[in-house]
Amino acid sequence: MGTYPSYAFTPSDDAIIIWAAGQIYYVPLKADAHGEKIAGGEPEPIPFIAHIEKRLARTVTAEPRIAALETAETQRVHAFTELRVDTTGERAVFQGSGATYVQYVGKDAPRAERVPALYPDAPYYSPAFVVNAEELVIHARWSDSNFSTIEIANLTSGEAFELTGLPLGRYYSPILCECLGAGRQLAFVKTGGDYLTGDIVATAQPGLYLGSITLPTSGQNDTAIEAKNVHFVKTEIDTGDLQKTQIRFLERNTKLLVNAPKRSFVIDLAAGSDEYGKYKHETLAEGRMSTELVAFPEISQSIKAKSLAFIDFFHVYYVPAVPVGEPVFSKPGNATKGLTRLSVDGGHDITWSRDGKKLFWFLGRDPASAMEHTDAHRFDRCLLALG
Repeated sequence: MGTYPSYAFTPSDDAIIIWAAGQIYYVPLKADAHGEKIAGGEPEPIPFIAHIEKRLARTVTAEPRIAALETAETQRVHAFTELRVDTTGERAVFQGSGATYVQYVGKDAPRAERVPALYPDAPYYSPAFVVNAEELVIHARWSDSNFSTIEIANLTSGEAFELTGLPLGRYYSPILCECLGAGRQLAFVKTGGDYLTGDIVATAQPGLYLGSITLPTSGQNDTAIEAKNVHFVKTEIDTGDLQKTQIRFLERNTKLLVNAPKRSFVIDLAAGSDEYGKYKHETLAEGRMSTELVAFPEISQSIKAKSLAFIDFFHVYYVPAVPVGEPVFSKPGNATKGLTRLSVDGGHDITWSRDGKKLFWFLGRDPASAMEHTDAHRFDRCLLALG
């Protein structure tokens, strides 16, 4: 019937009142020999007079001064993306306007600071903390001629280092394993190209890549870190929407968790590949119409999802117990059991703290450019201004 009722029966059930062609009509009804309602005569318009009063607000106009904005020494960033947090949720890293920032979480926390970089004028993206060495942040740098380069920044000393030995390509989500010590396994995802970067050069074998590096030490003279044994691993990672895909190592470097927009799964790296080069994949959760989906794993003899958060219809939802074999959904009347909506004004870029006790997300196009997080058990909410 559309957004308003287009017809209605009279209380005595002897006519239909219907709107058509800018008028309201009275359509008489009668019962036939079988007792069914049929037309009882010609429709007649119902005359009426309506007094309509509309209050028009002043038209919203803007006078952007493009030249002044472009030539200003500083600009305010209003849009953030690629949110990641550390183990306890005390610090967050994110990308805004091609720069990566670190922000302490809390009401009286200092303003966000830019992550150290070798080329501050270049665009950076996909930041993440290095587990068990969280004074380090790993992120990617973009160049229109050299494509992606991966850097590691030391937040304490302000030093930055560059990974060498990587093939030419477009990389997302560089991470290091949860191991102890300086020797670390590297993982990142390569895409075959897009509308902005093209799809002609460096498009072969998109997907997951693994390698190994040695973490830099403070004060070392050389800013180059050699990446060794970088190789392609055949997986089921969809390279179509890598900005909404999160990866992290589990059990040091033996397994890899992939949180894609509609599926969360674990790749068993330690078991090795079969004769066809395929690794074992275990699905933790699926979303029916989700645009983001992040499962927090429970590690036992077999890994399963302990809890789950996802974006559906622009809102953030939380599921304490993930249903097996049933995609999560938020539609009323068919929603997943135990579903709780966390967001009030919507959200995006959801991510868990490494201990699974806090869930973070961006509020979207909020005037305060804010980030929200909630305790995964109590749902206490706080607002953190990043502007």
